[in-house]
Amino acid sequence: MYRKSIVSQAVSQMGSPSEGGSPMPRANNDPRALRSRAAALTAATELLTEGGPERVTHAAVAERAGMGRATVYRHWPDVPSLLLDTLAIGAHPVLTLDDGPLHDQLVTQMQQQADWLNQPVSASVIATVIERAERDDDIRGIREEMFGRADERFTDALTAAVARGELRPGTEKHARELISHILGPLLFQRFMLGAHLGRDTVADTVDAALAPWQPGT
Repeated sequence: MYRKSIVSQAVSQMGSPSEGGSPMPRANNDPRALRSRAAALTAATELLTEGGPERVTHAAVAERAGMGRATVYRHWPDVPSLLLDTLAIGAHPVLTLDDGPLHDQLVTQMQQQADWLNQPVSASVIATVIERAERDDDIRGIREEMFGRADERFTDALTAAVARGELRPGTEKHARELISHILGPLLFQRFMLGAHLGRDTVADTVDAALAPWQPGT
């Protein structure tokens, strides 16, 4: 199921080959090129999960995907571009909230986040993004999409929750603190303690983070 989802994401996001072995323009929707790119990204994701970014090479991806090395090079002329797309496929933004009840949305979305964190690929993606973002602008952009913008989106959701009377006024000024109190414990339990993140753990973490900001507290 997970392998199929990676292929589906890759097909929807990526482009296809041009003549002469140059990088593939995204406007070309040749089904064969889309399939080969998706298969290569699936292979690259598996290699990243198994052995970290050093395992993601053109030769290894070609062997794992059962295709010629030249095909991989046509999609990605160098290893950094191959790794970048592999990380982009594996990245999982923290929050995409709307105007619904905040508590219920947080529990639902953080459970989705926990489901991803429970998968082996999440550790490889997060570790690689954190380590390489310090010296690679493109990977820093992935980190920003995964984590850096969470407090911006969360601020809007908190403002709406305050207006609905779900949280006390001023809560929206503490978006970064709140998201840290939700995501931080989940990351610690998953990667430092090796725990599986279940629904009760997620709900308890959300409840504990929101409790100090309830009206009347």
